Amino acid sequence: MASKFRNSFWLKENQFAPQVFLFRNIESGQVLYSQLPHLTKYQIKQQTFRPNWENRLPSSRRDIWRPLLIAQFTTYEKAIQAYHGLVELKHMRMNHKRKEANLLRKKNEYHQIWYSGQFRPTYIQESTADLSLIIDEFKLKGTKIYWDGLWFKGGDENWNSDLVSHFEIDRVGGRERFVALDNIVKKVIKLKN
Repeated sequence: MASKFRNSFWLKENQFAPQVFLFRNIESGQVLYSQLPHLTKYQIKQQTFRPNWENRLPSSRRDIWRPLLIAQFTTYEKAIQAYHGLVELKHMRMNHKRKEANLLRKKNEYHQIWYSGQFRPTYIQESTADLSLIIDEFKLKGTKIYWDGLWFKGGDENWNSDLVSHFEIDRVGGRERFVALDNIVKKVIKLKN
């Protein structure tokens, strides 16, 4: 179902909210973007640019992907604009500006960006910085971001408080993350109708 790009008409017709979902891989730290509240193998292949021994193609196992955040926008056009911007920035960092991006990343004692078990915390930091940049550049006023943990967002000085407000996803345990995600989606759809 979440296998390809969805336009605003399709999202409205199928009762999806104007949101962008960021998922993090708990094994590698990789981050993927989705217009829908789930990931597929197709999305993993499409957004994992140039997989190799340093940047492996992640597994599609549902238990290793956690929602990092849900960005809720005021219109479908703004959500699509943000989704395109996030994917384009990631593509540029992994392909065209790969060497420049690698110079800016924090390294371990062996001059690699991964730490324990090839976990890369820099991917989460880069994706949240990209989202902040896109909200500022496109002036996406009224954006609400629901975080899996507020500490993922970094310092408040990195976000324009006139454009965005932050909330934490309500949950009790690890298994309720996707239930909480579905509740946020349903709540937004009810408000739109």
